[in-house]
Amino acid sequence: MPTKNIFAGFGARSEFVNLIYSELMKRDFVSYADILALYCDRPKGYYEKVAYNSEPGYGELKKAFPEVLKVLETASPGCIGNNGKRGKGKAYRYIGKDDNPLAEERRAVVQKSVEDYVEFCKASAGIMPASWFSSFFENTQLLLDTNREVKEGDMHISSGMEQNLTNIHLLPIFFKAISDKQVLRFAYQKFGQEPFELTFHSQFLKEYNGRWFVFGESDREPYQAYNVPLDRIVGAIAIVDDVEYIPAERGFYQRYFKDIIGVTHEKGVKVEEVVIHTKTEYQHGLLLTKPLHHSQKETLPFGKYENGEYGEVTLTIEPNRELRGKILAYGQYLEVIQPLLFRDQIKEIIRTQMKLYFGE
Repeated sequence: MPTKNIFAGFGARSEFVNLIYSELMKRDFVSYADILALYCDRPKGYYEKVAYNSEPGYGELKKAFPEVLKVLETASPGCIGNNGKRGKGKAYRYIGKDDNPLAEERRAVVQKSVEDYVEFCKASAGIMPASWFSSFFENTQLLLDTNREVKEGDMHISSGMEQNLTNIHLLPIFFKAISDKQVLRFAYQKFGQEPFELTFHSQFLKEYNGRWFVFGESDREPYQAYNVPLDRIVGAIAIVDDVEYIPAERGFYQRYFKDIIGVTHEKGVKVEEVVIHTKTEYQHGLLLTKPLHHSQKETLPFGKYENGEYGEVTLTIEPNRELRGKILAYGQYLEVIQPLLFRDQIKEIIRTQMKLYFGE
C-alpha cells in the first residue's frame, strides 16, 4: 500500500507541514513554539512566556509536527535529534546526510497543484473576460478545450461582475508591461475633457467595484501613483524604448491602499477611527462576516444599551468617497457615529436625496 504524501492537502495542516520541514532542513533546533510563531507572524521567542495552546492552528500543529518527524525517521532512521528538554522547551533538529530527503514528495505535490490550477483556469472562463483568457492562453490546447466546453455549456463557475467593460482587453497589455518593465504611451481622456498623452510606467493593477485601474509613474502630476481607469484610455498603446522604466518602491502600493477603501486618497483626509452602529442583529452579523475594511473590529456586540439597540464596529481608515458609498448602500441599517465631520457628510448626502424624492 503506497505511503500517503504528507505534503498533499490544503489548509493549516498543509501549511504547518511545509513550515516544519523547511525549518528542520536548516539543521537548527526547532520547537512547536518556533513553528507557531512563524505561522502567526510572531517574533522568535514570543511564546517563551506566553501560552500557545489556545492559538489558532495549534491543534493542527500538534498533528503535523510528529507526522513530519515520523516520515523523516522512516526515510532516514536516526536523522532526528532533540535538545533533551521536556515540555514547552523541547526542540528537534535534523541531522541526516541528505539535505532534502523528501524532495520528490514535495515536487509531486507542486506538480499536482500546477495541474489543479490549470484546471481551475479552464473553469475560470466563466470569470475571466474572454479577451484575457485568449491573451494569456493563446495558441494552447487549454484555450481550444475551454472554447469547446463553453460552446457545449459545460462551465461550472461564473461571476456576478459585469465583464463586458470598455477596454477590458487592455488588462493583459498592462500586466505584461509591469512584468517586462516597459514604458507605455497612450491617450487618456478624463470625463468631459479632451484627451491628452501620457508617458506611463505601469506599476500596479487594481479592480474596484467592477472597474479596473492601472497605477504608475507618469510624466504629469501627480507623478507618483497616477491613476488611470482602463475605460478612459483612447486609441492605440505604444511601447516607449528610449525612456528608462521607473519601478515602484517595494511595498509602496500595499501601503498606499492599506488605509482606504477603493482607490481614492482625498486631499486633507487623514486616518481616523470611524465608529458605526448596526441597527439589526442580522445586519450586524452580515457586517462581521463581510467587513467593510480589513481594519474593522467589533467594539460592541449587538444588544440593548441605555441609548438603544444596536451593535458597533470601528474602522481605522481614511473616510473617502468609496467608504461613504459603502455605508450608504446599507441604507437605514448603518449609522455613522464618529467622526462628526464624516457623519455630517453622510447626513448631507441623505438630506439631498430626501429633497429629490420628497421635495423641499
